[in-house]
Amino acid sequence: MKKKLQTNQKGFAVLMAIIIIGAATLIMAYSSSILSMGELELGYYSQKGSEAFAIADGCMEEALRRLKIDPNYAITVDDNLNLGNGSCIISIDPNGGDLDIIVTGSVDSLKYNKKIKTNITLNGQDITINSWEELSS
Repeated sequence: MKKKLQTNQKGFAVLMAIIIIGAATLIMAYSSSILSMGELELGYYSQKGSEAFAIADGCMEEALRRLKIDPNYAITVDDNLNLGNGSCIISIDPNGGDLDIIVTGSVDSLKYNKKIKTNITLNGQDITINSWEELSS
């Protein structure tokens, strides 16, 4: 006597459901990890930008301090300052009776930059800040 093979439809349906759920879970986990990597990268760039801005801001304060001590410091066209984790370039340009000070702060070998421009009026040792703005690098 021959036995007929019976197909187990219930087992096949359960197996297919498990495969589909597993594949969906795998896709969601992969997408989540890719998004997490992007968020980490954005956070890193934001941190480096903040460091570059802090360096530029500090160098602008240093330029103003040097001008207050010695008004002839404005004769220096470009001045480079090296800081612990970065550097900056201070440029002072006459603008009519005022001075434009442009500072570029950099970290990681000039990879991340921030630029600040300040317009001042210098009267002896008195400094009047007319404008202070961040420029696009």
